[in-house]
Amino acid sequence: MINKDCEDVVGFCGELFADSGDLLSSLSPLLTSMKLFGLYFHREDRRQRSTDDPEWNTATPSAGKASTKLRVYATVVLILVWLNAVRCILVFTRNDSFGAVLLMKIAIFNMCSLVAIFQTSCYYASHSRQLFKVLFTLPVTRDCVRSVHRAAVGLTIFIWISMACFLIFGATIFLYSDEEFNFILAPFVTYICVPKVRMIKMIGYLGYVILFPCIFFSHLLSLVLVYLFYSQFEKLKKNFRRVLGERRHFNGDLSLFRRRHQTLSRAVSKIDGFMRLSNVAGFVCHIVNIILLLYSIIFYRESTKSVITALTYLFWLCANINGLIFSAGAGIIVNHMVRIC
Repeated sequence: MINKDCEDVVGFCGELFADSGDLLSSLSPLLTSMKLFGLYFHREDRRQRSTDDPEWNTATPSAGKASTKLRVYATVVLILVWLNAVRCILVFTRNDSFGAVLLMKIAIFNMCSLVAIFQTSCYYASHSRQLFKVLFTLPVTRDCVRSVHRAAVGLTIFIWISMACFLIFGATIFLYSDEEFNFILAPFVTYICVPKVRMIKMIGYLGYVILFPCIFFSHLLSLVLVYLFYSQFEKLKKNFRRVLGERRHFNGDLSLFRRRHQTLSRAVSKIDGFMRLSNVAGFVCHIVNIILLLYSIIFYRESTKSVITALTYLFWLCANINGLIFSAGAGIIVNHMVRIC
């Protein structure tokens, strides 16, 4: 039995739907980049599916190849990310006093915790196959596939360039920062004394490399998905107004619009199931960190006592501002969609 939402194979209101899998393929630059950091994998669904399951379309049995290796890799990365978040608790000691250094510790702890939340959210989306189901089975118009592909390619390139700049600049600051910032090597320095801090820094920097890819690509996935649904709801509204006519007399098939709206709404509900926690956590974390870092820069002179120290605070401030821009961008699109629909 074919999915009722896909029974109109010619499309919606005269516009052809793209073939099943085209939307998923259009996001391949983004999804491939996410695979490199354990943020996405495709898990095979071995459960027996009911023939009346609205998410199952017998016309499209080949949903792509599942990868056990990618799933194992994503699991290992998830464990390491959570271990790193737990490790960051050890940056705090009983000798801490309120000041710029303590505020920086809180900001870095927030970032590591945020990465763990993002990684868990992406892992759940992949393991539950909810993200794959939406991208593979959601009927969208062909122009939507093209526009989403352009957005995904452009933003992915921007993310890679931004990430390279942050990693290079961050490596310089990480290796040459003042002694007061050696707490990032916890439990070394904070609880375990080590003679060669520079060598430990070179190794410890690898633990922070995962921060920026996870945060940036998670934000980018949310932004692309929001843009996808925004474009489809906008097209639904335009088609409805066109059928309604100038005299506000509806002369079309209302059930067709109702089914289309229900299809998009169910897909939004699935996406919201694994995105809402990470989106809220990202927005709150970036706002809190920006406040903490600005407070340190404005009211504590030790935050700008040297060039390296000032650059360290500026580096983390820019990283949080960058993340907030992506979170706010997705929120602005959602607010605009709700306001006009």
